[in-house]
Amino acid sequence: MQDLNLTEEMILWAVWRLGDNAYGVTIRKQLSERTGRLFPYGTLYGVLAKMTRKGFVTKTTGNPSPVRGGRSRNYYAVTRQGIEALKAALELKQILWDRKSQIDLGRS
Repeated sequence: MQDLNLTEEMILWAVWRLGDNAYGVTIRKQLSERTGRLFPYGTLYGVLAKMTRKGFVTKTTGNPSPVRGGRSRNYYAVTRQGIEALKAALELKQILWDRKSQIDLGRS
């Protein structure tokens, strides 16, 4: 299992959370609302392409929309492998933070 970097984890989480409504604009909005960060579309689509190659997400093309000048949306869905990667990321964080009582975060 490949580890996710933080940006991959956040984008994969947003795709999972949005379900059938996960496309560029909604993914970006979800991330912005939850993190307060604005993700450039270039970064977003670059990471989605990378995660598609890794097998963490699938990409399907929707029907053309007259509102979009006849262009289709690309929808993303988390694969079983993507879910396993998210679970592994969460488990690692839980292992690290379960030991927080041993760490004084105020000291360098």
